[in-house]
Amino acid sequence: MAREGYLSLRGPVARGIGVVLAANLLFFALMTLAPGEPRLVAARVRNAYETGELGTVSYRWFDTRRGVFQHNDCLVLEMLSNRHSSTLERALAPRTYVTENEHNPCVLLRALVVDGVDPATLILADRFTRYWHGYNALTGLALRSMELGDFRRLLRCAVWLSIAVLALATLRSGFVARRTGLTIALAAATVWGVQYSAPGLSQGPGDAFLVLGLAGIAAWPKWTARLAAIVPYAAGFGAGVVFFEMFTGQLPTAVAWLAALTLAAARDQEPLGGLAAPRAVLAAVSAFVLGAAATVVVKQSLALALVGPKAAGSFAEHLSLWARVPESVNHVPGVLRPFLELIRQSRTLTFGNSAAGYGLLAATALVWAVAATRGWRRRATPPGGDVRILLGAALVPIVWVLLLPNHTSVHAWLMVRLLVVPISLALVALLWPVWIARRPLVARWSARGDSIRTT
Repeated sequence: MAREGYLSLRGPVARGIGVVLAANLLFFALMTLAPGEPRLVAARVRNAYETGELGTVSYRWFDTRRGVFQHNDCLVLEMLSNRHSSTLERALAPRTYVTENEHNPCVLLRALVVDGVDPATLILADRFTRYWHGYNALTGLALRSMELGDFRRLLRCAVWLSIAVLALATLRSGFVARRTGLTIALAAATVWGVQYSAPGLSQGPGDAFLVLGLAGIAAWPKWTARLAAIVPYAAGFGAGVVFFEMFTGQLPTAVAWLAALTLAAARDQEPLGGLAAPRAVLAAVSAFVLGAAATVVVKQSLALALVGPKAAGSFAEHLSLWARVPESVNHVPGVLRPFLELIRQSRTLTFGNSAAGYGLLAATALVWAVAATRGWRRRATPPGGDVRILLGAALVPIVWVLLLPNHTSVHAWLMVRLLVVPISLALVALLWPVWIARRPLVARWSARGDSIRTT
């Protein structure tokens, strides 16, 4: 039995490894070939400052045209416009600068590009070796032919289009997956804060890729019935999310939504044969995590080979910093601070309305209490077990916060978007027993339809 299990996994795992290696080769090629000429990027930056598309403010709260996180946008543009000693250094260890009194990248970008300050008079900051910087490649490629404002409009369109694609892709899914996918798409469109993040250079590309990755499961739900399909797909999905991730929350959001949608699609496929739903979820999540982890390792290995021990030291230093438990303030234990900060920032999910944000979180907690209670009562049944899996997916952001409490506390206004996961899956968990009760009839009809079409 153990040998049969090993043989059944060997092929899918080999395909998954192949997909991740191919993806990282593609990432490396994009990072070395896609970014444009620094002088052209600098010209785009100067025009952006002249037109007001860029300023010296790091955070533009509730700005739907330029996005909130201007801090990261200026970092991206600085990495692309700064001169480097080699193409490899630019790709794997891009430069940023600071001064003893100034760490605002938007101020420093203006000083370098507009005011002509000599980089030699500045302090070379910790090189950004800890990320793949896929957004650098995409931004550099875009700025070859368009201004920054045009690219931001393109990013907004891409994110909204990806959500629409996910909704439309569910039409190819079964009864449960269609409803699960539509619920996720609705949450993404309303309480994910995309109106403020989509124009961001470091957020828009990752958000669009994340949703399109989910759309693949919705459009081809039969992949969840075969290890040979779901393992390489999920591994490649995890690698792609890492490529665009800059610690802005896409990783935990992607793996949680992947688990929920895989569970739904696999349940629809069960009457037609294939993997059991829990096994499909385990395979998808494991492949996603391993694909993501392998991509991080590949990037760090390349950076280590280029810049030496500094790369590993930078990665370890920042990881240690973000994993630190914040200090207690006003008798609030440090371990609770990130959660309280997320609650305070919930208005980001409700168009700036704090009361609505608090109400949304309270309603989510209430719905989860009802869903978990019902799931516990039916714990011996498949629907009850599924609710536990959905609860586990909803808790992924909580686990992320516990692993990186200091990062969440410092960037709560940004990481609050993680809460879209428990918010979106609360309704799914509540209605899951009803959907499963109705699913067999739909599944049998689908099987009959397939038979008719192949005759």
